[in-house]
Amino acid sequence: MICPHCNANLLRKQRGGRRCSACKREFALEPKESPLGLHDIRVRKLAERLGDGRGLRYTLMQLWYAAGRKKVPDEQRVFKRVRIGVGVALVVVAIFLMASGAAPAGVVIALGAPVLVLAIVGMGAARPWFLRRATVPMPVSYSTFRRDVVGRWTPIYAGLPPGAVDEGQVLPPPVDRPRFAALCPDRSVLACLVANNVSQTWAMALSDRIDQLPPDVPVIVLHDASLRGIALAGRARAALGSRAVVAGLSPRAVLANASALRLRESRPDDIAFLRAEPLSEAEIEWLADGWWSPLAAVPPAKLLTALQRAVERIEDAGDPDRRRAREVGFLTWPTR
Repeated sequence: MICPHCNANLLRKQRGGRRCSACKREFALEPKESPLGLHDIRVRKLAERLGDGRGLRYTLMQLWYAAGRKKVPDEQRVFKRVRIGVGVALVVVAIFLMASGAAPAGVVIALGAPVLVLAIVGMGAARPWFLRRATVPMPVSYSTFRRDVVGRWTPIYAGLPPGAVDEGQVLPPPVDRPRFAALCPDRSVLACLVANNVSQTWAMALSDRIDQLPPDVPVIVLHDASLRGIALAGRARAALGSRAVVAGLSPRAVLANASALRLRESRPDDIAFLRAEPLSEAEIEWLADGWWSPLAAVPPAKLLTALQRAVERIEDAGDPDRRRAREVGFLTWPTR
């Protein structure tokens, strides 16, 4: 590991007690002990990436998703772990029976071999069923990340990682004369928008509830690619009519992007309402299998770009000249 203070290359024995043997300064995270294998320099690099090199602010939950996304197991790896676990458990039981004298070694071997074969065959037969039902969560919980990563970082560096904001401490500011509104149930996403001055930039009111939105302004609806997100979009369209501009994360976008974060919950019971939404059969099947992707996992730069495009779409709809100018590339940066 590289010391975050003096850049010394440290072996495990040279950084005992989370202290560099070269400069004697304490660091926050020991990668051998930290959730997700994080160390201080890795956190700084994640912070820089989330800031997009231009000082964008991000939330702790966005940092959690960025830190854990590459360690999320897919269902194939989950099944492999379960299969190995079953095999190891059977071997351990057999060894215990022989060592304790509860059963003669010959009997254990004679009975254990067929049982092991049946278990292997049975696991193979159960594989399709398992793959359609295995949950795929984040590798560590958000509460664990806050306790063991942020909780270690804060006292060492006297604050949060560079550019981070705590979504629990950020509230949407009042907007006197809003031109737009954004509806999003995810507090982390709202906090990211607040921290990046969306309200001031576009005179935009932010809310997590439909009944708290200002009247008579277009409402940009932001949501996860999930059953809950699709349901929110449907409710918003029903309540707001033409004022609702849905710009959330769609299952189609996730399925088309190999790098998108995919998580899986238990298969839902009620999916009938999906037939009334503008979704393809592939999207409905994906959601019905329990898959989802959180909007909070989208980096701030992409989130703000999506919001800007929604604003431009609204403005273009009310201004034909502006729409024609955008179509011919007016006010775009020249390529040569």
